[in-house]
Amino acid sequence: MSNSASTNTSIQYAANLYNVREVTLHGTADLSFWRAVLETEGLLPYHEANEAVLLLSAIDAKWRGLRFKEFVIGVGVCNTEDGTSLDGYYLPRAFNSSKLLAFSERVFFKTPYFQRDIRLQNRIPAFIKLQDKTEVILHAEMSIPDTPPIVEYLEWRGPIFLPNKRGKFFAILAGEAEIYPFSSEVDTFDIRPSADHKVFQQLIESNFTGSVWALRSKSRHAKSKTYRRDFG
Repeated sequence: MSNSASTNTSIQYAANLYNVREVTLHGTADLSFWRAVLETEGLLPYHEANEAVLLLSAIDAKWRGLRFKEFVIGVGVCNTEDGTSLDGYYLPRAFNSSKLLAFSERVFFKTPYFQRDIRLQNRIPAFIKLQDKTEVILHAEMSIPDTPPIVEYLEWRGPIFLPNKRGKFFAILAGEAEIYPFSSEVDTFDIRPSADHKVFQQLIESNFTGSVWALRSKSRHAKSKTYRRDFG
């Protein structure tokens, strides 16, 4: 799990959320698979130990009095061929529990948000569950850990690239995190293909594997408006 500090003084953040509850599962997947996907988007993958780096993150937050939940999938990208620095994320799909907010994201920010039922718990045993009507598309859940977490303040600032080269926005993700290792033997990770959202089939085909959990109770999430790809 890496952090990159990217600043641009001209960025204005359209939304600033505080005291966000968050569950993030960081993981890896087949590098050649995601290299091919990102190539069509004009992007290069960030990688560690010859594996692409991804995150699956769910939050519970409040914006202008409206409480909502959100689930996003991010693929780490790098500005150079060597893939050694986490310079941004590619956002193939995102979901919001609010139909209004999902619609607003698509219309005003050009982001790939859709309304779905999202559940999360950011205390032990933490979990993320994404549901489409009665079908659970993704379920990730921690077991009870044997060891205490590593507690660390994490902050990442940088661009989030949208599918089909529609542009990018800038984000800040910051806050103290409890970090636990992911265990494929005792933790749960179930995922099913979705006819409406090919990213889940991509996660299956690229053999996504969890590496660490990060739990935050009072994190900050900020995002800018959507800019052209050549901005900044």
